[in-house]
Amino acid sequence: MCISVSRVVALSLTLACLVLASQPAVAQQGNWYIGAGAGVSRLSPDTDGSQFTLDDEASVAAGIFAGLDIGQRLGVEAAWTQLGSAGLSDGEEVDYSAISIGGIAYVLGETDARRRQEGWSGYLRLGLSKISNESDILLAEEDNTAIWAGAGIQWPMSHSWGLRGELASFDGDAQAAQASVYWRPGAQRSSRRISRPIPATLPQPQPQPQPQPQPQPQPEAEAEAEVAAPDTPQPPAETEEERPAPQTVVTVEQPLSTSASACAVPAAGEPLDAQGCALFSGVLQGVEFVGDSTRLTGVGETLLTRLAGSLNQYPELVVEIRVHTQSFAQADRANELSRARAVAVARYLVGQGVDVKRLKARAFGDTQPRAGNDTAGGRRLNNRVELRVL
Repeated sequence: MCISVSRVVALSLTLACLVLASQPAVAQQGNWYIGAGAGVSRLSPDTDGSQFTLDDEASVAAGIFAGLDIGQRLGVEAAWTQLGSAGLSDGEEVDYSAISIGGIAYVLGETDARRRQEGWSGYLRLGLSKISNESDILLAEEDNTAIWAGAGIQWPMSHSWGLRGELASFDGDAQAAQASVYWRPGAQRSSRRISRPIPATLPQPQPQPQPQPQPQPQPEAEAEAEVAAPDTPQPPAETEEERPAPQTVVTVEQPLSTSASACAVPAAGEPLDAQGCALFSGVLQGVEFVGDSTRLTGVGETLLTRLAGSLNQYPELVVEIRVHTQSFAQADRANELSRARAVAVARYLVGQGVDVKRLKARAFGDTQPRAGNDTAGGRRLNNRVELRVL
């Protein structure tokens, strides 16, 4: 099979231009991956003019691959594939293997979900393969360079690994269908990068747990930050002189409280709900993440969607997202995870129409536990998201 290299290059450039025209590419630096797979192959060497006939064209294929994302929908990939053997008459066999390199374009699926490794995507590939044949008989080869083309579906199982199914053609003589598993060692680090200017400050651990360092600590302000009893219709009365400045009012949760009806003291100017409690400040009950990841649960996304609708009714309010986590064996794991979760919550609210200028993200790691970390219930209390009106 004789194929012009210039034609293959032209086809590859055409495919890349079409994808770039339909979707702007944003660099995913360091988002590389490796994988391996196996499946079945169809091998049909040309026996015309020889004394042999093709008896068995089905075989087993296996291979490894590595790639690098160069945009939201584009990447480059190289692979080595052992395609198996074609059975000829008289007990002869022809072994096929291929070394391939080319481009990959993700043409189906949500771009942002693929970047977060949270949704399926369909892809096309195009490139070059160098085919090698091994046999005890004399083979006539016009050209061992061919087009590497294929189509498949990619399904992430977590932020770092997932599954693939693909149909690929290496030339007119060799095709394969394979299922593969891939690993992206840099995927979780990439998911922490943000494209919008959401501030996220990480405080230094304090000797004594404090929701936020205060520039001028006032004993009166700490007393006013006590959690009101659930049956209290209104927060304690106070004069304007006694009321602390909006930026120093801190909502303090009872350490072991799990009640969704706990009434938080509102910040100055914060609207109240029907029970006279803060409308926004306090723990966001039900806003949780899948395992130890930054991926929100379905219930968490639903609750944040409702929260965004409420925030949009009060466009003058600025709120701070405060994220806490359980303790981990790794020293920096809690700080890194709470920072990434704070950014994830802020980005979700921005996606629901909340102005990014109204949001501040703050990560506390495991410096302010509400319970011990030796039980599942205690860890769930410590893994929490709070909101504070500034």
